[in-house]
Amino acid sequence: MAVRRDSPGVVNLLGREYTPGDDSPVVDLGQAKAGLAICFDVAFDDVIREDVDDGAQVFMFQTNNADFRGTDENLQQREIARMRAIETGRSVVNLSTTGTSQIFSPDGTLRQTVPFDEAGLMVADVELRDGRTAGIVLGPWVQGLALWGTLLGLAVLAVRVRPRAIGSTAPRP
Repeated sequence: MAVRRDSPGVVNLLGREYTPGDDSPVVDLGQAKAGLAICFDVAFDDVIREDVDDGAQVFMFQTNNADFRGTDENLQQREIARMRAIETGRSVVNLSTTGTSQIFSPDGTLRQTVPFDEAGLMVADVELRDGRTAGIVLGPWVQGLALWGTLLGLAVLAVRVRPRAIGSTAPRP
């Protein structure tokens, strides 16, 4: 019988061993400022927005996908990295110790890649950008509108679809 890894069990360990810091996730490299995020952080908009607000001109995401072998988690992270390039208008260098690694242009175009579970090297000049895109500026507003619109829609639906009382004499539509 094959042993299957329980990835959700690994995710439950996140709060036990890590404490969020309060330093900026941007590192000054001399000629550029790189916004940093580790594996799970790339999924959180506020981390990426903080990088942009602190002057990140390029992103460098680091991850270790070893706990998720046999799943599509590394592919999911690759696509989140591509989305972050498009959203922020910045180059993204996505580095994994065991999954796939890539360099994306600010428009999301894949420039280089190292396949899953292969050692490799990527060397490239990446475009550096400043400023804020519509995705960064409007993103929180769109999320808020989607949340409140959904809640309002559910409330209206709940009021309109109330069950009728048994024995009601009201005519059926």
